[in-house]
Amino acid sequence: MSKNNLQQRAPLRGLQWRQHRGLLVLSLMGAFALGLLILSVFGDQGVFRIKLLARDRVILEEKVRNIENDNASLRRKLREMKEGRASYELAAREKLGLVKPGEIVYDFRADPLGERR
Repeated sequence: MSKNNLQQRAPLRGLQWRQHRGLLVLSLMGAFALGLLILSVFGDQGVFRIKLLARDRVILEEKVRNIENDNASLRRKLREMKEGRASYELAAREKLGLVKPGEIVYDFRADPLGERR
């Protein structure tokens, strides 16, 4: 190719580049938008992950409610035992060795009567 022929083509290449530059920019913006879309759906903070976390939150909140109900029930029983007749009866039976009618007491201590062998 002659030098004159190359000089004539150089402006054409610049013109072609200018014509396709808009298409290239548009393609890059589209690829960027597609990447953002994929990340927003499948990424760590994506739609699917948020739905899974919401479902897990509901399950955990239900477990917390059940545990709180169990704790309240156990606190009620503890308060009843501390304040009620059952605690006095138990303390008396243990300290004084009292037995209810019809109960049989087994004593497994080594020397229940204090006798030496």
